[in-house]
Amino acid sequence: ADRRLSGVVLVPDSPVGRAIASQIPVATGGTEDVFGHGVPERRRGERSGTAYPLMDGSVVVGAFVVLGPPLDPNAPMLDDLSPLITELGPRIAAARAVHDAERRAIADPLTGLSNRRELERVLSSASRSTASTLIYVDLDHFKKLNDTLGHPAGDAALKHVARLLETAVRDGDLVARVGGEEFAVWLPHTGLREGLEVAERIRRSIAEKPLTWSGAVYPLTTSCGVASCPELVGDVMNLPAAADAALYRAKELGRNRVEKAGSSH
Repeated sequence: ADRRLSGVVLVPDSPVGRAIASQIPVATGGTEDVFGHGVPERRRGERSGTAYPLMDGSVVVGAFVVLGPPLDPNAPMLDDLSPLITELGPRIAAARAVHDAERRAIADPLTGLSNRRELERVLSSASRSTASTLIYVDLDHFKKLNDTLGHPAGDAALKHVARLLETAVRDGDLVARVGGEEFAVWLPHTGLREGLEVAERIRRSIAEKPLTWSGAVYPLTTSCGVASCPELVGDVMNLPAAADAALYRAKELGRNRVEKAGSSH
């Protein structure tokens, strides 16, 4: 209910953290905040509370927090609260399992980005009436990096590039890993000119931020292919083939560059 708490990592010695660790309810004392120190500043009246652990069988899955002074053991509210807490644990565990399964179906396990399947789903539901751009990004000389430094370094490079790609786009854009060292960036409501600017920003960002591995610095470069609808491609579903062809041309012309799709695609 308090949006200021969204994304906050709770410290273990907070009342909530202690309730989860001990599996027994924990109430605040004095001026202590039930969510612990380091949370956004909240009024004194919002800080007191009791954290009740939520269990799924013998496994603790979270905590239910009641704000305000501790409840009297004979308080009528506890008659309603006890069955709610008992029921919430298994429900949260089940919901988390469904969420994790759905996430695995659409996410690349190494980088955490969306996968090709999710990109295809997004493209299939994209508006045909507004401009959109797809960028294919391929890590140059990736096989050489793998062969020279080993697969753990290769995995580190892929994750490094994934984070840089996420930084380069806006909320609402999609970054996916669609192959071994190949990524896709989907830019809805984006024309060719802006798409080329994003691709160039991606290329430059990766070239300027090398991989650090085992104390040494390894430069990375990428080649990018850009396809836009309707400026270069008439149908959204043809964007992947057009972007891939542009990417292949960028590789042929020397790598570490951005190429746009030909209008014949």
